[in-house]
Amino acid sequence: MVSGRYDIIEAEEPKGPRRWIGAVVLAALVAVPVVSMLTSRQPAATTPFPTSVPVPSASMGEQVPNVLHPPVRRRDGWETVRAVFPDGGKAELRYPAELRIAQLGVRPAQGGWLEGYFGLFRWLTTPGGGAAELSGRRPMIREMGEKVTLWPARNPDDGQVMVFDFAPWSLALQDGREGMTFEQRMLWAENLKGKVTKDGYLVLAPRLPVRLAAPGQIFGKELVGPQLWFGGARETLIVLAPIPGCDITSIELPMIEQRRRFSAEMCQNGFYVAASGSRGSVEQIMAGLRVTPAK
Repeated sequence: MVSGRYDIIEAEEPKGPRRWIGAVVLAALVAVPVVSMLTSRQPAATTPFPTSVPVPSASMGEQVPNVLHPPVRRRDGWETVRAVFPDGGKAELRYPAELRIAQLGVRPAQGGWLEGYFGLFRWLTTPGGGAAELSGRRPMIREMGEKVTLWPARNPDDGQVMVFDFAPWSLALQDGREGMTFEQRMLWAENLKGKVTKDGYLVLAPRLPVRLAAPGQIFGKELVGPQLWFGGARETLIVLAPIPGCDITSIELPMIEQRRRFSAEMCQNGFYVAASGSRGSVEQIMAGLRVTPAK
């Protein structure tokens, strides 16, 4: 991408009672359901898959907002918002009140993988409609832990979805079509924790072997470190990410580029900012938004 103050882009039956009793027992054993292990690109682990797995019938209800409208300080026609990234990093956003950035709502996103399985990179995102949007009203496949569930793929090109309940947030781990093994999914379920700050932001706390991408980290040319997404869907979308030594010429953001709308990007005080929407709103954001580090 071209550098500058900001750049513009156009657009997972014998006889006899004893024999009769034996036949009944044998039939009962045969009736035990067998569950197949999910396939993976990685070699299957040696730990056996559970031989008896209940099939839950639960499904999600109505969609609820999975987005934060952060507290705003207003003074002299300007709004100031304190932002917290999913890795715990902080920033302060200051902008003309008419931009109404806080009212767009904000959601966290970050990439991650399992130690030793970097090829199994996965995105952690927070869909605006929450768990109901992810499930599509389909029955849950199974529980993966106290606060983690597994849901069917939303379309043939996607894998199943793990949903982490970090109330009030629903965090989604979208698997690939070939999928992870049961054991690999359990590693995610047992070792990814989250907490909510007093202002409502979600901060993730991984334990090995779960690894989350660092600020500014690139995977396959795509920026995968901690991010905050303001707005989206049919409205303006703003992506904010901390990037040490920010260089817009080396950054790609498919969620911006695939929208096929007017977009622009800039680096400011160690933060990357990209916006997509109507030309007028994007240009106003690029001209008026100020982002600085916060403690």
